[in-house]
Amino acid sequence: MFKNLIFIFVLLCIITLSGNLEAKCPDIENIKVTESYGIQICAMPKVDQKYLDHAKKVMDKLIDYNRDGLVDNQMAIDKVISTGSPYVVFSKEREEDKFQDEFYSDEALDYMDECEELKDEEICVALAEEKYGTWLAVFTKEMNLSGSGWDPTIEEGLHLLTHMGYAQAYPDIFGQHKDSEIAKFMDNARGGYFEKARRTYPHGAYYTYDDRSCSYACQITEYTFWAITSLRGYNVDRAKSIRDEWRPNTPEKMREVDPALVVFLSKDEYGIHF
Repeated sequence: MFKNLIFIFVLLCIITLSGNLEAKCPDIENIKVTESYGIQICAMPKVDQKYLDHAKKVMDKLIDYNRDGLVDNQMAIDKVISTGSPYVVFSKEREEDKFQDEFYSDEALDYMDECEELKDEEICVALAEEKYGTWLAVFTKEMNLSGSGWDPTIEEGLHLLTHMGYAQAYPDIFGQHKDSEIAKFMDNARGGYFEKARRTYPHGAYYTYDDRSCSYACQITEYTFWAITSLRGYNVDRAKSIRDEWRPNTPEKMREVDPALVVFLSKDEYGIHF
């Protein structure tokens, strides 16, 4: 699990360099770039090549989970690409500032300034992301290249695919707003609709995310991540470490606790394999 939950929220709210219809890394001298099914993966110059290679390996599996050589959901991946939303690898926190300086365009910043006049910040962010995209990042110190145990590279990569892919391709189904289908499942999992995360939830809630800096959209991103990774067996040995946030950590528990959600995520049209 990404150690700095506030940082996740910030990353989910960042807008990209321009409205170009491609997931593109900014023009930084010696930046390392690779690609996974059309989605660019950027690594800052001081990041060792092995971390970029690992990020690509993880993203390749997220996009083609059943390993049949085909994208599991082309419509979702096309949305990530069309919004100009890459995946980024940093080695140090200060690299983020340099990346941001090159990533933003004057047009995007002007749009955000005008958008901020809206009363609802979450709507403003959603509009900006739809128009200019966003980017997600992982730090090398968090990446697990061993091939065993949990790897946060998976979390941030999956966040990118659901937040800028599925949510954009299926706004009524995976949209990160109240009344989308996935939002209804999340509200059920928490015992009600809560615009802000709570410190405590009703008895029986199995998703108990408590970071109040995380918007409702952010909460849906996290919920979708937990559901998919649990169905894929990634959290089998993590019950104790994730209990404060998520209960059904195995495929069996998922089917027992929320069988309707499992059926929903199993629909062939969504291409979410597990």
